[in-house]
Amino acid sequence: MNFIYSERIFEKKSCDKLIDFFEKNKHLAKKGDGGNAKLNNLEINIKLSNPEEFDGLGKKLVSGCKNYGEKYPLFKKIMPYKLYTSFQLCRFEPGNHYSSIHCENDGNPKYLNRVLAWMIYLNDIADGGGTEFLQQETTLEPIAGNLYIWPAGPTHMHRGVVSKSEKKYFLTGWYIYS
Repeated sequence: MNFIYSERIFEKKSCDKLIDFFEKNKHLAKKGDGGNAKLNNLEINIKLSNPEEFDGLGKKLVSGCKNYGEKYPLFKKIMPYKLYTSFQLCRFEPGNHYSSIHCENDGNPKYLNRVLAWMIYLNDIADGGGTEFLQQETTLEPIAGNLYIWPAGPTHMHRGVVSKSEKKYFLTGWYIYS
């Protein structure tokens, strides 16, 4: 049991709309950071104001979290947690990726409330582009519309996998203690 959950939550047209949103709003994008590391990507920080935005993204993420708890009931036994409504819409150019091995709750006081991390790939990538989890010896496949959820702590250290020829678009965020 690797505690990594997968569910298809978006159709291709919803993914394409988010990619289009990114490209039309590049002026809002900034270079990302991972702790102290500056990344070779661009990301737009988005704050959901209602669960229906972006084709019901908030509702789908709440449902995905519920489904995660059904599959892994241990997570129902910890303090209540909820969707953190700010997230990143990210783009990596071909040849760039988040190469640093990291987790989403590494003891930094800013991140101590993170319980679970989530990611939704917005495009299929044929040559790499996934996310590698070292201890679990698994790599998430970059399939448009797939939601992945995993524990935020050091049991789930991970890094991006480079795609030499394709852009990588995804959403990423967290579930936090209530």
